[in-house]
Amino acid sequence: MRLFQIPFSHNCVKVRHVLDLKGIPYETININPLWRLDVMRASGQVLVPALVDDGRAIAGSTQILLHLEERHPQPALLPADPRERAECLLLMDWADATFMALTRRVAYHQVLEGPPKDLGGLFFPGRSRRTRTVAGAVAAAGLRLRFGITDRRYRRDIAAAQRAAAIAVERLGGADHLVGDRLSLADITLATMSSPLQYAGEDVTRHGAVQRLLAWDARVLGESFSPPRVTELAAARAL
Repeated sequence: MRLFQIPFSHNCVKVRHVLDLKGIPYETININPLWRLDVMRASGQVLVPALVDDGRAIAGSTQILLHLEERHPQPALLPADPRERAECLLLMDWADATFMALTRRVAYHQVLEGPPKDLGGLFFPGRSRRTRTVAGAVAAAGLRLRFGITDRRYRRDIAAAQRAAAIAVERLGGADHLVGDRLSLADITLATMSSPLQYAGEDVTRHGAVQRLLAWDARVLGESFSPPRVTELAAARAL
């Protein structure tokens, strides 16, 4: 089993977390965000995550999770009860739709506030400082254009992130899990999709609902909460 991924992508973190929970051995193939020929050859499309399982390519994090649940049903991450299963699937879709693009924008907006070498180090680790600086400047322009990242958009995103976090916290109602009393794909989806809020600016991270949601994310994801490359970048920015 091979997972084509960008290591710090929250969609890829989602898939890795489920693979690890189920104890499934797999190989990771890291894709540079600006050069995707390998994943194109393997899966016929350019997005990650993409999983190749016994010669079959599956693209998209939710599709991969459902494939893994079918092929490797233990431990079960979808409820057996039909109503709870339907609720779990609905909450997965809600978490993706609500948080995926939003949290990516606020996290990248914060990274883009730093020098180009920071972004270059995220996309091109191990390269020279000059290469990271030049590549980071090119990547920054591409990210702003692709995801519509602007200061004006960020001000709207602050309010949207606070509102979405408040809804998620209210839905949890102090419980450990969204559906029933066991970990499910809904929990993993919400946690991975909202966890990039930890890299947003203080206008987002100091909000009470965001802090409570991030604390819940950390309990759900454990070591997966902070992808290594992003953690290293955040530490470097703090120096």
